[in-house]
Amino acid sequence: MSVVRVAVPVLHGRRRFHFDKGRPWSVIEHALLDALKKKETTAADLSKHGNIPQRVVIEALIRLMRAGWVEMMERKSGVIFRITGNGGLAASFEELPNAPRRLSRNMNFVVDQISGTVYRSRELPFYHEYVISERAERERIVWIKRPEKPYMGEVRPLVEALFMNDEKFISMDHSGDRLSERWSLVTVRDDKPEGLPHRAPAALSEAVKSVARQEPDTANLKQFVPYPPSPITDSNLRPLLKEHRVDISAKDLILGGPAHKEAIKATLKHARHRVLIHSTFIAVDRFNDLLPDIREALGRGVVIDILWGQDESAEGRRSTRQAVRQIKTELVNEDLHMLRIHPFSTGSHCKILLADEGTTDRFSAWVGSCNWLSSPFQSVEASVRLRNPEIVADVVDQMAELSKGTRGHWTDLTNSLAALSVNLRSSRHSIVSGSAYAQIVIGSGHPQMVRKARDESQHRIFVSSHRFGTAGRPIVLAPALAAAKHRGVDVDVLYGTTNISLDNNNVAKIADELSKDGVTIQAVRRPRIHAKILAWDDDMFVITSQNWLSADPPDDMPRQEIGVFVHATGLAKILVDRFNTFWME
Repeated sequence: MSVVRVAVPVLHGRRRFHFDKGRPWSVIEHALLDALKKKETTAADLSKHGNIPQRVVIEALIRLMRAGWVEMMERKSGVIFRITGNGGLAASFEELPNAPRRLSRNMNFVVDQISGTVYRSRELPFYHEYVISERAERERIVWIKRPEKPYMGEVRPLVEALFMNDEKFISMDHSGDRLSERWSLVTVRDDKPEGLPHRAPAALSEAVKSVARQEPDTANLKQFVPYPPSPITDSNLRPLLKEHRVDISAKDLILGGPAHKEAIKATLKHARHRVLIHSTFIAVDRFNDLLPDIREALGRGVVIDILWGQDESAEGRRSTRQAVRQIKTELVNEDLHMLRIHPFSTGSHCKILLADEGTTDRFSAWVGSCNWLSSPFQSVEASVRLRNPEIVADVVDQMAELSKGTRGHWTDLTNSLAALSVNLRSSRHSIVSGSAYAQIVIGSGHPQMVRKARDESQHRIFVSSHRFGTAGRPIVLAPALAAAKHRGVDVDVLYGTTNISLDNNNVAKIADELSKDGVTIQAVRRPRIHAKILAWDDDMFVITSQNWLSADPPDDMPRQEIGVFVHATGLAKILVDRFNTFWME
């Protein structure tokens, strides 16, 4: 029997968290209370008429009795349940009243530096290095070399790992403490790791097994083995987030500058609680154009957070940082404390508008190409509106990461967005029956989408990009050319302008070369194209902030570009047809 122990590099953190304790009421419990409001009955009848397992009915009734909303009575025919006065009042509400306890506690957590997964400390015990070194004098231990790249912890994995089903995250106290470097010890017996948490990803298990196969050098008991060549992070593992079933239609596609102007003005008009805007750039004159709408929303008690991504545009416009300073100076004498223009750059090129729909658990998110606070709303833009809570929560998660800034420090806004994400996922509206599917695309997920179009397209690939640069050929044109050559797919590529690194003559040569194989490349000067679209066949498309033909975001900045992939019957055809009407008019 072969037994080797592997020292896995981990990080240990300890933070104070605030949360609500208490499981929220379910739809089943509400339905049972409504049924008892109409007629007292037995658990067996409730089970039969509701088509619900009797065990589930009994568990729900016990909770309702503990709340004082249902009481149990003995009858000749058996035990029956009936609603109380307080229960009748509770049943009249749209959602059953919940009274969770607000608690706080310090929590320890561990992050393995191989996969970037977060664990509770009891899931993956950790040790100081000297403890492992002492054991290495008596046992066969191989050390996995600690990655040099610093860990940038993500919000959602941390919250999901630390809280139980009946606990709802509220906030985390800010702390300047760095995570401590520690080690976990995993036993590998006959090439099988023992004691890894059940949530541990395959990447960690494979790394441990691979390193265990390497015999320790007896001359150097403290042998560090570099594996894998570069650390895997959560962002690398999930460039495509979970796919969600959604309700989406043509009315959720926003095309053209005027439509985007109308969308942000309508959003500011109808929001009741909060609005969040991420615009790559902010221009003083464009901000002032929207200021009357912003003031009106603030007057209704709406909290407005504004994030910005980059300092200066490629056209050499005035820096956003200077614009933010000027705006704050001009508004200093106004009591606009609920307007929070954050002073730091997120480093992202994404464009997102997020707002409630009049209640605290219903939000919409617009994701696409429009710089909401710097656009003159005259270009051809493209955005898609998302309304289903699960995918909107995914957008909120990305905004929570961006709210930490480039240094990765939690802010009050990070706490607020993390709590909003949890609230959306637990919303009564989170179960939908839409016929379409959608998922958020970040980082290297964009090239994956191009390869998906290459492999799945049957008759058409359509690409729209603001710019054409040197990155366009390997990222988009080469995969599209493969589809055109192998399956006769028609490829239409539209762009607005070229990057400095690629002049018009070079583009003309590329276009002439590829036209022989069915790839059409066309420059559209007027109207100005700013939309970023990848669509194939009739049903699938991606709307994003990434310039398909010029951008190639680095792996260590996964949220530099954010988009949405949608699979909906006939919607890609509608999108492309509508887009073509804009520039062909």
